[in-house]
Amino acid sequence: MTDNNTDNGPQGEAPTMSIKDMKKFERWRKSLQYLTGLGMSKEEQTDFRKALDVEIESYQCNQCENWRDNLMKNSPPVRFMAEHLEKVGRPISRDDFLCAPCDETRSGGFSPEHGILLCQNRTNSKTHQEHTMVHEMIHMYDHHRFKIDWLNLRHHACSEVRAASLSGDCNWSREFQRGFYTFTKQHQTCVRRRAILSVQENPSCHSREEAERAVASVFDSCFADTRPFDEIY
Repeated sequence: MTDNNTDNGPQGEAPTMSIKDMKKFERWRKSLQYLTGLGMSKEEQTDFRKALDVEIESYQCNQCENWRDNLMKNSPPVRFMAEHLEKVGRPISRDDFLCAPCDETRSGGFSPEHGILLCQNRTNSKTHQEHTMVHEMIHMYDHHRFKIDWLNLRHHACSEVRAASLSGDCNWSREFQRGFYTFTKQHQTCVRRRAILSVQENPSCHSREEAERAVASVFDSCFADTRPFDEIY
């Protein structure tokens, strides 16, 4: 017969709190103190906040790395891009993806020297990270396939148009989450907007107008270029 009584002590006595439960309770108590400020000095609040930040950063890094490894193994578009990067002489491994905290302006990045950055604190789901990985892998593909000069605004604009269009970054659900939605040319509008924002960050770009001109000058041809995909997925 199974005993469903969780009381490990003598009958009638209060259950004994385990060490694990005591640690959970102590953490909850300190969190409540931090939020309310009751019973905790400013120095204790500062120390607790620092410890909490370290724990959050560690959790975000582990999650980012676990998602990275899983997506490299199981995501069709990530695997597809990895195969085509190998075809252009740039095989890619997990070590080419760095999970790190970023500011609020980005969710990832590509550097020819350092590989791909995944912003662990700016990714709100595994699907979001998948889109970010594919986006940056398209930049890596363009760099090795087409010999991109990243300080040339037209080159940069073309790769941004392609990455925004082909990565899934501009699908309807992502745009809805951002608060942008329309029933006509939603995809093209998103691609153009996001490409302009990225080109604006180029050190060779001096104004939004210059970024808009660069994107406009290459948009039609680069939007139509879906390599290595057969079409926009």
